[in-house]
Parts: sequence; C-alpha cells; structure tokens
Amino acid sequence: MAKAQYAILRFSKYKGPEIGRIEAHDERTKEKYASNPDVDTSRSALNFHLIQPEHSYREEAERQIYNTIVAQQGLTKGEEYLGCRVRSDSVRLVEVLIAGTPSFFKDKTQEQIKEYFEHALEFLKQKQRAETFVSAVMHLDEKTPHMHVTFVPLTEDNRLSAKEIIGNKAKLSQWQSAYWEHMVSKYPDLERGESADKTDRKHIPPRVFKEMTHLAKQSRKIEAVMDDANVFNAKGKLQKVEALLERFIPSVEH
Repeated sequence: MAKAQYAILRFSKYKGPEIGRIEAHDERTKEKYASNPDVDTSRSALNFHLIQPEHSYREEAERQIYNTIVAQQGLTKGEEYLGCRVRSDSVRLVEVLIAGTPSFFKDKTQEQIKEYFEHALEFLKQKQRAETFVSAVMHLDEKTPHMHVTFVPLTEDNRLSAKEIIGNKAKLSQWQSAYWEHMVSKYPDLERGESADKTDRKHIPPRVFKEMTHLAKQSRKIEAVMDDANVFNAKGKLQKVEALLERFIPSVEH
C-alpha cells in the first residue's frame, strides 16, 4: 500500500533580530550551516526564487510598514514614524513553509517540482496582498524540496496584524483546508492531515526540531564522558567536555 502524500503548509512569525537569521537560512548567505546538516551547499546553486527579494528582509519589512503608516496618517517622509502604531514586539515578518511528503517528489523533474511550488504560491497570493511579499525561494539542496515564502503581515486596511491574518487555531485549520483544496485541484493524490485543533499537536519549526535533536545528541555525549569521571581523570574529562561544547556552540547560529 502506497504511503499517503500530504500537502504541507506551516507558518512562523518573527519580530526583530531573528529576521536576519531567517534570511541567512532562506537566502543561503552563509558558507556553512552547522545547525542544519541536511543542507548540501554543493547543490545550493539549484535553489531559485519565484519572488526575488529587492532588499534585506528586515529592511523590506520596515520599508513597507513605514510607507503604510505614512499613507494611512498623511505624514510626510521627514515626520516621526518610529513607535507610531507599531509596537516593538509586533510581528514584522511571517514565513510560510511549503512542502510535501518526500515520496511525492520522488522521480519528479526540477520543472515539475517548480510547477508544484508555483501552484502553492498562487494560493498564498489569493490570500495575501501581492505587494507585501518579500521572498519566495525554493530549496533543492536539502533532502526534501520545499519553499520558504516571507511576507509582511499588513492587512487590507493597512494595519500590521499577523494575528488577524493567520488567526487562531480554528482559522489555521481553515487555512489548511483551503490550501489542500487548492493543491488537490491539480494534484488529486494529495491528502489533508488532521488539523491541529483536532489533534491538539503543537508544530515545531524544522530548524528548532533539528536543533533540539542535535542538542540531545550532544547532551548524551557529555553524559557518557562524565559517567566515569573521578579525581584522577577529571582534567582530561573536562577537556573532552570543553571540546564537545566548542563543537556545539557554533551550531546555535543560523
């Protein structure tokens, strides 16, 4: 019996400094990705954009927010903007992960994979103002093809509100149903998984899950080193633990 193939749609929200780390991952601006061993940088040239960013993610988010407030309040460019209807803890960027079950992409050509993500992007453009999108980049340098789409959560009436756009658990379920209906119109074999409001499962972003797994492995290695530590070998054991920590610390950066 063939495994079920699912259309995957996941949201993440970002407020400030972390936006730069998300951009570094999505746009592949680093030489190494210690926190994500699935990235094969020798294949990164295969990645490509469906929406090419014109500025850095943070710069583009601030530009859109600024222009929106200027238009809404009738301010001139030189007038004060910071702090004006935009809280410091406001979500400035939403990232959407578009993916599928690995078996779905098996034996598909690059063009067929591109068509899948183009169809998915059409759905998002039906739901969110086109001018708010920052980037849409396909990653073909990891085990399973996927796409990261980022947009500034500006509403139709020019308010910054990720909460209103993405919604609560019930609205997220509506997002998932609408997305599946859109995708299955072209790919009838795709299935829709149980919604989070029924399973009560919490989604863990892929980068966080991989980091948690890596941390658990490091913890087990350190425990193994310390298990037989005593007064006679303490110095050598400490050096081994320090070496393990030095290997782990770089991986917390994206």
